[in-house]
Amino acid sequence: MSGGQYVTYVQDLEQEPFDAIDLVEKLAWRMTGSAQTINDPVSLKTRFEEEIGSLQMLCDQFQGHLKKLSFQSKIDTLEKQMNEEKKEYVQKLQRLHEKNTEAIDKMKQLDHTMQSVSTKVVHLGDQLESVDQPRSRAHDAHQLMQHFDEFLSDQPLNSMIFTDPDKLLESADLVHKLYSISQELNKDKFSTVQARIAQRYKVVEDLLIEEFIRSQRDEKKMAEVAKILSEFKGYSGCVDRYVEFLCQSIHPRGDGGEILADCLQLCRTQQPRIAAIFPSPHTVMQKLVLNLFTGRMKETINARLRECKETEDHEHYLRDLASLYSSTLKMCKELEKLHISPDSAFLSTLTDSIFQRYINTYCTEELRYLNDQCSNLLQRFYESKKHIKKQVGGGLHELKRDVAARLMTVETYGGETFVAEDVAISILQETKNAFGRAVQLCDTEDLPRHVENIVDCLLKYLYGDHLDYAVETGLSGISLAESKTEPPAYFFSIVAKCTSVILLMMKQFEDPIFPIIKDTIAEPSVSKKWQQSLRSLENKMSLGLERQLNSIVGYVKFLFSEQKKTDFRPDSQQIDIRVSPQCQIASRFLASQVAAMELGCDGENLEALQSDLANRLFIFMLSHIKQFTYNSTGAVLLLCDVGELRSLISKWRVQQALAQWESLQALTNLLAVLPDQVNETAHSSSLENVDRQLIHDFVRLRTDFRSIKNFQI
Repeated sequence: MSGGQYVTYVQDLEQEPFDAIDLVEKLAWRMTGSAQTINDPVSLKTRFEEEIGSLQMLCDQFQGHLKKLSFQSKIDTLEKQMNEEKKEYVQKLQRLHEKNTEAIDKMKQLDHTMQSVSTKVVHLGDQLESVDQPRSRAHDAHQLMQHFDEFLSDQPLNSMIFTDPDKLLESADLVHKLYSISQELNKDKFSTVQARIAQRYKVVEDLLIEEFIRSQRDEKKMAEVAKILSEFKGYSGCVDRYVEFLCQSIHPRGDGGEILADCLQLCRTQQPRIAAIFPSPHTVMQKLVLNLFTGRMKETINARLRECKETEDHEHYLRDLASLYSSTLKMCKELEKLHISPDSAFLSTLTDSIFQRYINTYCTEELRYLNDQCSNLLQRFYESKKHIKKQVGGGLHELKRDVAARLMTVETYGGETFVAEDVAISILQETKNAFGRAVQLCDTEDLPRHVENIVDCLLKYLYGDHLDYAVETGLSGISLAESKTEPPAYFFSIVAKCTSVILLMMKQFEDPIFPIIKDTIAEPSVSKKWQQSLRSLENKMSLGLERQLNSIVGYVKFLFSEQKKTDFRPDSQQIDIRVSPQCQIASRFLASQVAAMELGCDGENLEALQSDLANRLFIFMLSHIKQFTYNSTGAVLLLCDVGELRSLISKWRVQQALAQWESLQALTNLLAVLPDQVNETAHSSSLENVDRQLIHDFVRLRTDFRSIKNFQI
């Protein structure tokens, strides 16, 4: 659209009034060039469409322009409104500031006026007080003189203040003042009036106490009476009676621990009431606590502990002592939260007054009970086994034991181990309880030494009198000579039970023993004793296992000693090819011993024992085989025996020893193969790691060794 057309459009559209039909006529007139007829309607239609498109574009431009004008108008309106509101707000703020300044000035004036008036009032009050005090004092002095004069006369007291029961508090205040004055007078001259005032003083004091007691449900009245009564001599007696009244609600029950809870609850509930009644509540609370500790609590605790001592029930005595002492300390911690006394040692002193005499003898009582209890446990155990303990330990005993073992005069006690895990657990439980009581009842300085004494007791009975005795007895039952009867296997059971008990002992040493003695003077001594005892026991068990293995191998030797040279060189070829009777017995014997070994040992200890036994049997069997010469039938019989033992050892956890036995079976096979196969067998893979000289020695055991041709190692 050209600029001229745009201006023409704008002019046509801005005509007033606007007529759309007239606009269309004008457009048509311009398009036809003022012609009266339309020669080309298609061209006209196309131009109309172009004009309509131009009008649409013009409409869009006007609408966009109108929107911009509308937004700008709104912005201008809002800015104008904001400026007006801002101006109005500033004016309002200025007016408020002026009012605030005016109010501050008035406040300053008012404050100045108040200070002036206050100064005048204080001055006036001082003047009035200076005038009133002498008058009041003079009036009080006059009243006192009148009542004092009443006491000077021989007539009864007729004043209303003395005869009216409702004026008891006023009378008490007056009598207290008269009593104080009378004590300053000359006793020779005023003895009569002093006596009358003192008598009245006592009467009023008793009346106040009775009034205080009658007003138990009225705290306000009790507070008024207590305030007046606090000036009298009998105030402490009143407090004592009140405290006794409160303590009457505490009654002994249960095993003694319940009374502590009752006392604590009484203090908690009564503290607010005492604070509301008495002018010095801390003193009253101290008396209440003192009365509870020295009265009900002490009586109940002493009665409980005395009953245990009279019945010689040392276990319950020690248990109750620790329990009651611990509960009392907990109670004291709760009482400290109530701020009973400013003296930090008040409660600890009261606790010591109850328990100190018991704590002084606790260590002796504990050790006596432990010794008796552990001794009785062991005695009952041995009596249940019908066994009389023998003296063990020491060089002389070990010498006698070894001599008897070599002479085959050993005592096996029917295979009894003399180790009872339930007895050991009971002793450990007793000492554990003792350690717990020691922590509660011993002073910090005495605790390490007392714990060391308990450890000594534990080692004496559980280690020395039980475990060590069982191991020594087991050692004495193992023969050192070559056994001709099947040796028992119960020493493995002794080792198993002792190991279980040692584990329990180690657990107790880790907790609670070591945490108590750590970084104390007793730590080196206790640790040394503990390690020495366990090391000694382990050495003895190792010695017993060594002897047991010797005994096992010795009996196997005895069994195989019955084999003869002719057994391996039979003249007849028609014999049963089977395991020899001696080897069958040895196999069953070894199986039973290893079964007992597996029950008694585990882990690396079991592997070491089985490996050692397999090596010893290998060495014996090797030397035993070399004692004989073998024909083909005898070699097959020997193969059966070696195979039986190898099969047995293959079930053990000893791979290295099993390899030895497999090589031994391969060596034995050299005795059974045909002569022309000896060379090939000697160089087989199963014998490649075997000493060549040993192979040669085995081949020489063949009866037909000299007939073997071209034998080379």
